[in-house]
Amino acid sequence: MNLPSLSRLAPLAAFGVLSLSLHSACARSVSSEADADSLPVFATDAGDGPSQIYCISTDCPAPYATCPGERGICTTNLSNDVDHCGTCDERCPTKATNGSFVCNAGQCRVVCDALTADCNHSASDGCETPTDSDPANCGACGNACKEGVSCWRGACGCPNGYVQCAAECVKLDSDNLNCGACGNVCKAPADPADPAWKCGPAVSPAHTKWQCMTASCDLTCAPGFADCNNDFCGDGCEKLLGNDPDNCGACGHKCELGQSCDSGTCLCPAGTTNCNGNCVDVNVDARNCGGCGITCPGPANASPRHPGGGSPACVAGECSYVCYPGFADCDGNVENGCEANLSTDPLHCGSCTTPCPLGPGQPCVTGKCLTRDCDAGGPVK
Repeated sequence: MNLPSLSRLAPLAAFGVLSLSLHSACARSVSSEADADSLPVFATDAGDGPSQIYCISTDCPAPYATCPGERGICTTNLSNDVDHCGTCDERCPTKATNGSFVCNAGQCRVVCDALTADCNHSASDGCETPTDSDPANCGACGNACKEGVSCWRGACGCPNGYVQCAAECVKLDSDNLNCGACGNVCKAPADPADPAWKCGPAVSPAHTKWQCMTASCDLTCAPGFADCNNDFCGDGCEKLLGNDPDNCGACGHKCELGQSCDSGTCLCPAGTTNCNGNCVDVNVDARNCGGCGITCPGPANASPRHPGGGSPACVAGECSYVCYPGFADCDGNVENGCEANLSTDPLHCGSCTTPCPLGPGQPCVTGKCLTRDCDAGGPVK
């Protein structure tokens, strides 16, 4: 096999050294803040075609902008920021009638609460139409019910088992204000000799109440009480089901040893602990992590829009802090949570270890140091 001579290899080696030297020199120049605004940031290899050179850019791409009072450059998204909607300092109103304002596509728009609508298309009066009860806009703007038919809970007419009384749909078999018929109020009979007094004339045992049952007004146990010893006319409804561990929620429903009865429920289920009346899993509860009252550190009310973008967490009974997507704890200090917004922070752009050059003021936009084609857009500012 014929090997190339040393004389033929020498020019190739020299070219390689020259290439490495130029590459090193370029790398050193780019890292220098003094002339970083006039040199390429990086080159992409296009394979067989020419490589593409990119330069630092400080012009915010739409819809991003640098707004007064906000942290950093190109950190405000004018398409969805309620404080800078469409342009800097164009603030959306904080509250609308039966709704709230959001910034969508650079415009302040009203988002209505459930069962309300902005049928007149005027933001000044917010969501003025109650679509749950307006027969002209029942369930949606323009959906009118037939004449004489009411709008109830966003639907025209009453569902099966209900009867229309005035503008309401009621169940005549259990409605105390419409018992058996519209307008018939369930109350104690005025005549002591009325047979409805089943325990004797005008006798109302303890913890009883007149209630509409099967379309008739009867004397029965008041809500939350029960006649567990079947002596209604003797001691009335003697058991309070909300806090009786032997009759918790129902007669004969006994809580297990160590459990208490709270609001008709036995506390606490297996795998949970009673901490100040609340059943919690101390393995995952950040306010009772590993035991009652042990609160995990870090900002608890952080939001994805502001520093501290995360929340305390409890994993297997040990405290930790979980960052929202796009945020990171780059300084390792849990007290300020996940302080770095990786989408906009030029010191931590995309990751904790990726800074943008500070000298020319290169911003971080959507997690990348902003660049442009060196042959487009003129000189770098």
